[in-house]
Amino acid sequence: MIDLDDQASYEKLDPSGLHRRLQGLPAQCAQAWQAAKATEVAEEWRGCTEVIVAGMGGSAIAGDLVADLAGPASATPIRVVRNFCIPGLLPSTNPGPGQLPGLSPRQLIIVCSFSGDTEETLSMFDQARSSGAAMIAVAGGGTLGQQAVDAGIPVMTINAPGEPRSAVGYNLMLLASLLDRTRVLSVSDREVSAAVDAAESMIAQVGIQIPMKENPAKSLAMELAGGLTLMYGGGNLSGMALRWKSQINENGKSWAFSESMPELLHNSVESFPGGPEIRERTTALMLKPFQASDELECRYAVLGETLDCFGIKNRTLTGVSGGPLAQSLSMIVMGDHVSYYMGLLNGFNPSETPSIDLFKERLSASDPS
Repeated sequence: MIDLDDQASYEKLDPSGLHRRLQGLPAQCAQAWQAAKATEVAEEWRGCTEVIVAGMGGSAIAGDLVADLAGPASATPIRVVRNFCIPGLLPSTNPGPGQLPGLSPRQLIIVCSFSGDTEETLSMFDQARSSGAAMIAVAGGGTLGQQAVDAGIPVMTINAPGEPRSAVGYNLMLLASLLDRTRVLSVSDREVSAAVDAAESMIAQVGIQIPMKENPAKSLAMELAGGLTLMYGGGNLSGMALRWKSQINENGKSWAFSESMPELLHNSVESFPGGPEIRERTTALMLKPFQASDELECRYAVLGETLDCFGIKNRTLTGVSGGPLAQSLSMIVMGDHVSYYMGLLNGFNPSETPSIDLFKERLSASDPS
């Protein structure tokens, strides 16, 4: 197993410099927040009754995170769809380019793809365009970006280097700005500045230059490497559990699964007594909001006690003090670095995704068209 304090390890296993992209998250978020202001928001979008974020993988996770930012206080539900089609898409009787006619569109569809060429996302884009729903594309270019321009649909451009999962900050801030101006949620310049500061503060604690004994991300990666990780999140960190799970899969090349609180208390806890050989290699990470509701606080406490009862290693990671966006950005930084260090400990280049690439090659080869 490599030494995470040996700088040569990073040069050998991370030749593309993924760690630099991870540490660029605060600047990425600040840049995206300013860039988003250049996109005009149609007045009629402010009357939408549902927001649907359509995408896959690293391009879709920003939808979950922005839904957490909106929270239960939002009068407009945010739904994330990862598929070939969007269920419950309402047809328009008189469609116009990029928006429903009149003053009260029913649904606002945000189609997200970093590459702009994801097959499932393009399928959902075609469906939404045919329905005449209010639409906007969030893309780094590719087919989605071009088709949206050709159809007169607004495009918000993801201008971030690297992998789709490394552009989550840019994607999240574009969505946050858009939904703030459509009055689905409320995010101020002051909150963005505080959140960027919180992310920078976290980077100062978990970056590669910080030694193991002072670096919580390196220490946690050592605990998790070689085992199974269960990610549990609730409240404004519900989607964050999925983000950590996905990063541990992609960067860490490790098994991980995510579930949300309080739902897991109604099913998953029943599995805790079974399989002692599995329990011994499992660690449960509970991501808890800084100010959880009394109901949620109680359930986190009882879940920890239950895990202890069955001998399952567990840790509670509480969001930093501050608003939901500050908690979100700082928790992204922490999770990204934990997964990055896990990949190195497993002897892999964390930025590469050879299994995903192999799947795409096989899928392409089997396509009759």
